Amino acid sequence: MKNKMLSGTFWMSFGSIFSRVLGVVYLIPWLMMLGSQQHQMTAQAMFNAAYTPYALFLSLGTSGFPTAISRKIAGYNAENRYLDSQHLFKAGLLFMSISGLICGSLLFVFAPAIAKSSPVTSYQATTLVIRFLTPALFILPVMSIIRGYFQGNQDMKPFGISQLIEQFVRVIGILGASYVSFIVLKQSLTMAVGLSTFATFFGAIASLLYLGYYYQQRRPQYQAQLSQSAPATKMNLKADFMTIIKEAIPFVFVGAGITLSQLVDQFTFKQIMLHVTTQSATAIQNLFTLFSANPNKITTVIISLALAVSETTLPILASVQGDRTKVTKVIVNNFKMLFGLIAPMIIILALLAPQINTVFFGFDQQGGQLMRWAIIVSLPLAVFTDVFTLIQALGQHRRAVTLLVVVLAIKALAQYPLVLLFHANGALLATFIAFASISVAGTVYLLKACDIKLKSKNSDVTTMFAAVLQFLVVAVVVYILGDRLFPVSDRVLAFIFAAVEGVMMLGAFGLFGSFYSMPSIALNLKIGRQYKQYKHFR
Repeated sequence: MKNKMLSGTFWMSFGSIFSRVLGVVYLIPWLMMLGSQQHQMTAQAMFNAAYTPYALFLSLGTSGFPTAISRKIAGYNAENRYLDSQHLFKAGLLFMSISGLICGSLLFVFAPAIAKSSPVTSYQATTLVIRFLTPALFILPVMSIIRGYFQGNQDMKPFGISQLIEQFVRVIGILGASYVSFIVLKQSLTMAVGLSTFATFFGAIASLLYLGYYYQQRRPQYQAQLSQSAPATKMNLKADFMTIIKEAIPFVFVGAGITLSQLVDQFTFKQIMLHVTTQSATAIQNLFTLFSANPNKITTVIISLALAVSETTLPILASVQGDRTKVTKVIVNNFKMLFGLIAPMIIILALLAPQINTVFFGFDQQGGQLMRWAIIVSLPLAVFTDVFTLIQALGQHRRAVTLLVVVLAIKALAQYPLVLLFHANGALLATFIAFASISVAGTVYLLKACDIKLKSKNSDVTTMFAAVLQFLVVAVVVYILGDRLFPVSDRVLAFIFAAVEGVMMLGAFGLFGSFYSMPSIALNLKIGRQYKQYKHFR
């Protein structure tokens, strides 16, 4: 079971993380094409103002269906009802096609209102950029249901690879469209950014084609399952879909929790800053870019890893429902894997944040510090993503929705006083307080519900905490020494600094991990000091 979770997490992480990394790396040539620092700030602000509401509408367009369908299909398959799984999948395709059309149209209609409320200097330009995203919404819901079908069959490979293909084609489209429009044809910055967002459509088409090809390759296997399936039951699709919708609505609401929190920043930050400061609209736009638009490119990598772990766990949980012992084991393995992967990543990225910010966005002391705080804030966001998915997988939808409402209420109530006191740092602090408090509450609930005891001595959890805390101390010392001896403000030097320090930190974590047998605890890999009796360690 744990090996299946590890394999699934690998493919989910492979596609999700590498696609996110690709979505960050392209920023270097893209921003350089756009010229001046102010052009880059404006482009990033428009890009972020478009993509955050787009992510919400995409969540509405999929309506949590991929997750719900994957759980339903996994349940049917466990009962040898492959014919019913196939029937449900085909009906889901039609439903998602209609859903995508509706949500794409809604985003197009509401684009002006969204742009006017966002911290940008030109709402007309931002309206155009948002509307360039609408064609992708017509396709992505269909693609998501196909991914959910494979996930329900516990085949995560097409999920991961399709994400990578989608992002690769999108990045090629962004760079190509920007170069031709802005450099060759001398079009406006707005057109270059708009065409860059339109590249999402081409990425979706490419990913959809790959999923169709993969399905055809695996068709004999699926046909064999269908031939051995129990007879198809007389399914009441209307009742099934109503059940799925009831399950999906909490999933989509909770799944959009981080996006909704980002929208609180997008729709309130400019208004609060205009009210409590004398800063210009351009200065506020630039500040929003520094604490939200820029860091989001990095933090999305962390959150996508947590999402990969949680989404891999879902179909496995569905297949062991009713067996309390197995459910507890799956959740414990999930926690170990999440902490073992997320903790060192956040420590390394947070320490190297100023250099990472310089590499991608140019040297900016304030931008580097805001990037560091944003990465730290991603810890409770990652825990929230995983824990709340598990709570819903156990059928506690109302509890998850209630807790998320509390999260958004805390964020909204804390936003004004904290932004008043700390400006951009205040917005990040409001997010941290809201998500950290509720993530702790959600984790405590899971521990009690599954009767999971955290032993104080000689437990895997204690061992992992000891390894991570000792690594944190060493990593901080390594970073401070490097930063004092070799302060950098140049892109190339910052890259070299981050690469060297990053390798040193990874090496240190590898030593601590091997000493404390972290690969065995978190990933079930036979690496660590207790395995030295094997001949390949001699």
